[in-house]
Amino acid sequence: MYAALAVLIIGLSKSGFGGGIGIIAVPLMAHALRVDRAVGVMLPILIAADALATWQHRGSWSKRHIRDTVIGAALGIAVGTVILSILRDSGRLIPVLNGVVGATCLFFVAVQIWRMTGGKVPRVPDTTTSGITAGALCGAVSTISHSAGPIMSIYLLEHRLEKRILVGTLVLFFFVINVAKMPTYFALGFINSDTLLTSALYCPLVPVGAWIGLWMHHRVPERPFVLVMYAGAAAAGAHMLAKAL
Repeated sequence: MYAALAVLIIGLSKSGFGGGIGIIAVPLMAHALRVDRAVGVMLPILIAADALATWQHRGSWSKRHIRDTVIGAALGIAVGTVILSILRDSGRLIPVLNGVVGATCLFFVAVQIWRMTGGKVPRVPDTTTSGITAGALCGAVSTISHSAGPIMSIYLLEHRLEKRILVGTLVLFFFVINVAKMPTYFALGFINSDTLLTSALYCPLVPVGAWIGLWMHHRVPERPFVLVMYAGAAAAGAHMLAKAL
C-alpha cells in the first residue's frame, strides 16, 4: 500500500504541482522497502513520471533557468556519486540514507511551511552563478535521496515565474537529472534486474497519478492541499530519522 501510494504521489506531484510535494514519496516507499532498494526502485518511476509531465507541459519552461541549473546539476551529481560510493564501501549506507532522507524531509518541509505562512527566506539573485549553485545542490541531494524538489521550487519561486512556466521548468529539470543519475545507480548496484521488475510493476500507477495531478492543477486550491502533504512528509521524515538514530 505504501509503495503504491508513493507512486501515485510521484505522478500527481510532477504533473500538478511541479514535484515539490513529491518529497513524501521517498519515505513512503522506504516504509515498504529497505531504503537502499527503495531509491533504486524509485528512479525509473521518477523518470517515467518526469517524461509524462514534460510532455504535458511541453514548451512551458524557462530555457535560461534550465541551462544554468543543469550545468550545476552535473557537478552535483558527480559529488553525490562519490558520497554514495564512500557510504556503500563503509557499510553505513542504510542508516545514513535513512537519516539523510528523514532530515531532508523535515528541513525542507519546515522551510516551505515557513515561506507559505508569510515567513521570509533569503532572496536568491537571478544570476547565472545562483542558477549553477542551486543546480549543483539539487544534483547532489537528488543523487543521494531523490529529495531535491523543494530546493528547486524555492529557487524558482523567488524569480516570480508564471505558474505554468514554473511547473514546466521543474519537471524538465528533474527529467534531465534523473536520467543522468541512472549510470550511478547501475554502477553502485541500486538498480538491477530485480529492482527494475519492481519498478515496472508500479509504473502503470504513474499516469493515474499524473491524470489526477493535472486535474487538480486546474481545480484544487494549492495551499491547503500542499500543507496536508507536507504534514505527511514531516511525519514520514521523522519516522525515518528515528530509525537512523
